[in-house]
Amino acid sequence: MLSITCENVAKRYVKEVLFQNFTFTFSQNNKYALLGPNSSGKSTLLKIIGGALAPTKGNVIFSKDHSAYNAISFCSPELHLLEDFTVQETFNLHFKLKQPKISLENQWEIADLKPFLNKKYSELSSGLKNKVKLSLAIFTDTPALLLDEPCTNFDDKNIDWYNKMLEKFGQDQLIIIASNQESEYKICKEHLHLNHYKSN
Repeated sequence: MLSITCENVAKRYVKEVLFQNFTFTFSQNNKYALLGPNSSGKSTLLKIIGGALAPTKGNVIFSKDHSAYNAISFCSPELHLLEDFTVQETFNLHFKLKQPKISLENQWEIADLKPFLNKKYSELSSGLKNKVKLSLAIFTDTPALLLDEPCTNFDDKNIDWYNKMLEKFGQDQLIIIASNQESEYKICKEHLHLNHYKSN
């Protein structure tokens, strides 16, 4: 069973302390929301948990036999995919490296991406780009799913799609969502407010 423990994690940029003394254990199959206003450090903490960013202080510890690479699927507005790859090439490459929950054909069907398979990623609208990134993350078979502002550039229809996908495919995962939009973290039972970990 996967657990991810943050021990006294802090992040500082020059003179600004985003958060400090963040100590918490995220447990397998539970759903967590990292909440707070813009610039409160939600995205930064998520990157630290996912191993993409080092904390200024403290440690992130994965349970035995797990690491950030083999345990986590990640999606963020700051995540960039290969612009010259088609949608189909992007999925093919990703799932050569990662295990899918369902077949690629089923993924494209469920995500309504079949009409765009031969389009280059650079040619997609901002909403479709986000849907490709989210699909890759949600349909990857890992113990944990980390999502940063997952519904960026989504209309109501796609927000509804996103929530249905989490309900269907995320039940057996540890999920952490960084957001200040309630529609993005409906699945989360536990809410962590980063304002509680601000510098005094």
